[in-house]
Amino acid sequence: MTVTSKIDAPAPSGRGKDLSIQSLRGLAVILMVAGHVIGNKASRGMTVADDSVWRYSYLLLEDMRMPLFTVISGLVYALRPVQPGALQGFLKAKGRRLLFPLVTVGLLLFAMQIVIPGTNSTPPLTDIWRIAVYGHDHLWFLLSVFIIFAVVALLDTHGVTSTRRGWAITLAISAVLFVLLRFPSLWNLFSINGALRLLPFFLIGYGMQRYKLMDLRGWRALGVVLVLAVLYVPRTAVVLDSLHPAPQLARLLSFAIGFAGVVLLYSARHLIHFRALASLGGFSFAIYLLHVFGSSSARMALGKIGIEQEIAVFAVCMVAALGLPVVFVKLFGGWNPIRVGLLGEKRIPKKGRESESGKPSGLDARLAEEPRH
Repeated sequence: MTVTSKIDAPAPSGRGKDLSIQSLRGLAVILMVAGHVIGNKASRGMTVADDSVWRYSYLLLEDMRMPLFTVISGLVYALRPVQPGALQGFLKAKGRRLLFPLVTVGLLLFAMQIVIPGTNSTPPLTDIWRIAVYGHDHLWFLLSVFIIFAVVALLDTHGVTSTRRGWAITLAISAVLFVLLRFPSLWNLFSINGALRLLPFFLIGYGMQRYKLMDLRGWRALGVVLVLAVLYVPRTAVVLDSLHPAPQLARLLSFAIGFAGVVLLYSARHLIHFRALASLGGFSFAIYLLHVFGSSSARMALGKIGIEQEIAVFAVCMVAALGLPVVFVKLFGGWNPIRVGLLGEKRIPKKGRESESGKPSGLDARLAEEPRH
């Protein structure tokens, strides 16, 4: 086992005081929800045309939405990485936190799509098993991030990432796998492709926190802005369907944009240091899990009353997707069946329910803090 030196040791968390990270998490959840409200193709979300400005905006931000979410996960995990001998308890806690909602929320979403007319898709009942094996709709992320936590925790317990050199080699290997390796859809079991795509970004967040890297200022930040602008030239051509690179080159471009983009957003986090945004970030896990219920309900309600203007649909769906999960947690977040079965949190004793009800449920803070080591 490698002994961690003082210079490599994680800094004290200060998590409760760093509103800039919470604000960054709030921005990440807004970008994620906006992408799902728009939809990844003409038959999903707002059902906008593939050549619309809405679709182009979705595609141009695709390389940064979930990578930013995952960078924050890695950053917060690095505040308190798993220790040798604690791997089993760590994975058990993550299994409860991630896999319980995978099944419960997945079943609720599956049932809604079958029972309620007007949803974007109606899966056959025989596909219900796919919830746990492939992830259903946006819930693929839960499977992917569970794999990522398991891999990084295993590396941590063996001292692989306990030095800057070991971390850098691990990041380089994960970036190569990002570019070169994808499994066919049939073999994308437990969303392994999502894990391959997001693992480098989790490690980037890990390095930002543990080794105090990539916090750019001045000319270095300006240089990355220029690099990102240059990278967006071919990316825009791909989005406009005028450039068709090989899959490996397309993924290399995607990784480069994601890397530059999340580093810039992290470096500029103090510019979005707003309490309202930080408060929204505190509910990020509940919003991630439940936003589709709010956006779908709002979209169908607007359709019933004849409101079809795209900007109005987008605005109302965003408010519903972000706001209804917050209201839901405030009303029912202290009730153990919801807390454990739907949100994957620890059961609280009867005495503590009143104080826990309505407590913000941040995706990365809660994922990182259980169990304590």
